[in-house]
Amino acid sequence: MLKLSRKSEYGIIALKFMLTRGDGALSTAREIAARFKIPEQLMAKILQKLVKSGLIMSTQGAHGGYVLAMPPEKITIAGIVESIEGPVGIVDCVVSGEDCRCVQYEGGVCNIDEPFARIQMEFKNFLDGISLADLNRPAAQKSPLVQILV
Repeated sequence: MLKLSRKSEYGIIALKFMLTRGDGALSTAREIAARFKIPEQLMAKILQKLVKSGLIMSTQGAHGGYVLAMPPEKITIAGIVESIEGPVGIVDCVVSGEDCRCVQYEGGVCNIDEPFARIQMEFKNFLDGISLADLNRPAAQKSPLVQILV
């Protein structure tokens, strides 16, 4: 099953919480962790990664905390996940951009490298097309999800 890690989920939760707080309102790791029942140490580590990537800014001190570093329309799901997990990928061979080192590829019998490279690109483009602002829109403004069955 392809799914986001808990860390990525927690990062998205934290950023959406910061968005709903409003412009300039600081949020602490402790506050976010308590509100959403996330281990505080884990939340602190996730927030540090988001700071390092430039998605949020931190303010030190007794009244410090975290705030979005850019407009929510500029923060994408792909950006959040990559900040926390590294490159988004379907299979290892299309993530690194290097030749695959699996037995099938090295033996000249791999038949999925090209299709998965296309799937990888489409998946990344899809996640890049969803912003933090999109996650905060009321349900009535969201596009319905449609599953295409073949």
